[in-house]
Amino acid sequence: MTVFSVQGCNKTELTRIIKDKALELGYVDVGITSAEPFEGYREEMESRPGYERWLTNPLGPYNGADPKAVMSSAQSIICVVYDFSKTVYPEKLAQSVGRVYLGRGYVPKPESLNGFRRATFVSFLKDLGIQVDESAPYRIPDRYAGARAGVVTYGANNLAYSKECGSLLVLLTFLVDVELEYDEPTLERPCPPDCNKCVEVCPTGALYEPGKLFAANCILALQISPKPIEETHREKMGLCIHGCDRCQEVCPRNKPILTKAAYADPFLERLANEFDLEKILLLEDAYYESVVYPIMYNYIRDLWLFQRNAAIALGNTKDPSHLPALIRAKEICPPEVQEYIDWAIKRISDHQASED
Repeated sequence: MTVFSVQGCNKTELTRIIKDKALELGYVDVGITSAEPFEGYREEMESRPGYERWLTNPLGPYNGADPKAVMSSAQSIICVVYDFSKTVYPEKLAQSVGRVYLGRGYVPKPESLNGFRRATFVSFLKDLGIQVDESAPYRIPDRYAGARAGVVTYGANNLAYSKECGSLLVLLTFLVDVELEYDEPTLERPCPPDCNKCVEVCPTGALYEPGKLFAANCILALQISPKPIEETHREKMGLCIHGCDRCQEVCPRNKPILTKAAYADPFLERLANEFDLEKILLLEDAYYESVVYPIMYNYIRDLWLFQRNAAIALGNTKDPSHLPALIRAKEICPPEVQEYIDWAIKRISDHQASED
């Protein structure tokens, strides 16, 4: 039972109570900023190629650049940071699935630990008598809000960074109808001078200069879109089927964070033993529910996309032992996947011929 309420607290007390609760729930940092518009955000999005799907989504951050358009009574934005950097991610999983999804903190399932964590924080705010917008979890520019609230800075790879966990974080924002004490902004990009590593390593050239992203060419965008994937991009996707961490892995700001990771997640260790690209290609309901869904439920709802992505990954192994599964997939996979199976078979067969 909550002891305090908005009516019984001044601004300083209420801010402290809210921050303490966020930290108690396991978030590693919390900051607060005003619900004033994010100046220049729409113009920045409009200036970048490949952002059409974000510009036209009425529930996306483009419209949320004015938080009061999302919640007319909004006065403050509470920004909390969830850290998933402490885990040693099994290589078999990490080479195919982004760490942010393996960490299960991004758009968490309601019944998950992170789903409970978020719901508990929202309930706590409501018990204080605070109105919280719950129309959608990511309707405002989270990274901009987090930097304005002083909990993150920017990276040249377009990701948010925290002192605690580098870019291995999930930033959650909560629009509320009370005025709180606001933190000092950290609207900066403290990357090493002249560092270009993230741009150089980006397989598809989606990062075309530091701080600039051609969103439609990002490997994740290719993986979750039902649009055809050009052959020039398929080889560059490697073994990735849901997300890509290459720009984070080479980042000097992340090196000490990745080195310190020490926690072995028993759930992920179990999944790693069962993770199999062939089984994802030949996707059965039981395998989807037990292995795929727990770590890849964020964006993809059409299951044939998993099969397509797995076909591309298998082709990129160039391993002829996968040919029987690919040939069987020709018989059972939906029409949308057939082109990619043919591509994978040809890629493996051509490589095998060159080795003979």
